[in-house]
Amino acid sequence: MTVSPPQTVPAVQLAGIGKSFGATHAVRDVTFDIRANEFFSILGPSGCGKTTLMRMITGFEEPTQGTIELGGVTADGVPPHKRDLNMLFQSYALFPHLNVQDNVAFELKVRKTHAKRAIAEAVREALALVRLDGYGDRAISQLSGGQRQRVAIARALIGRPSLLLLDEPLGALDKQLRAEMQLELKKIQREVGVTFVTVTHDQEEALTMSDRIAVMHDGRVVQVGTPEDIYERPATRFVAEFIGTSNFLTGKADGSVLTVAGLGAVPLPAGAFTGEAHLAVRPEHVRLHTGESAPPAGWAGLPATLQQVVYLGSATRYHLALADGGTFVAESHGAAPAGLTAGGPVVAHWDPQASRLLAE
Repeated sequence: MTVSPPQTVPAVQLAGIGKSFGATHAVRDVTFDIRANEFFSILGPSGCGKTTLMRMITGFEEPTQGTIELGGVTADGVPPHKRDLNMLFQSYALFPHLNVQDNVAFELKVRKTHAKRAIAEAVREALALVRLDGYGDRAISQLSGGQRQRVAIARALIGRPSLLLLDEPLGALDKQLRAEMQLELKKIQREVGVTFVTVTHDQEEALTMSDRIAVMHDGRVVQVGTPEDIYERPATRFVAEFIGTSNFLTGKADGSVLTVAGLGAVPLPAGAFTGEAHLAVRPEHVRLHTGESAPPAGWAGLPATLQQVVYLGSATRYHLALADGGTFVAESHGAAPAGLTAGGPVVAHWDPQASRLLAE
């Protein structure tokens, strides 16, 4: 299968997109670009508007306001079958009465634009791409869940669309197979050079596969960025809570410190502002110290009581009780070090530059 050449025009441009169903605003003032040949994820909880946004890109829904461009050309009023895109559904939507090669070839046969020999060659290339060489004569009922998904991917890509949209593509797979297919989807996308846009509520899936992510909340896009941007530099408290796990301290920021009722002054990262704010600290950035050890100079420190130690295999999680009645979580690789026992006093320390200050 031929790899698409690099493009400079965005694959998708959304400008001021909104969608209302009566008095319900499903999508509100969404504006961002999806670059050509990138793996882009629209991420958010159920009911946030991500599926409605995807349906507007495909043409199954028309925006109430705003404009959509595909490859630099307006898509207003263009029906789905005339847009240069394809869609992969969570259910795969394979035809059970057709074997693998006939499922993959279905679109080209319906178009009637390819000779029989050309269709056979395209099917062979598509199956090779998804590592299903020699599976052409198999019945769909003879395939595993992962193999069925690969057939669906081959069928979606055989027509060489400029854009492939994937609706919760891995939701029907078990955890181990889902992890394997995350990497496989990313590899396939790189090989074919087609723009992939996936809609998902799975944070790990989006972080693993995506070049960039748009996080949606209550119909709005609250942040667009790389997986590292989204995780390490969340723009809002919602993003910090939804992507991974975060500890939060709320108080008054003034220059270099955050004053928290019941806890006192906590040092802030450089460039902090003045006003009511939340300080987000990821558990993996928190280190625990007892009276026998001390943190590096300049680190933040909160006295706490170690309530619970949870061994997770690759990591250990520590649940703490703070002096103001709040809770805090720390996490380290491997088993808990000697000297840390539930019920004992500890101090939770972290580098202020590893925290994130968020305006309230």
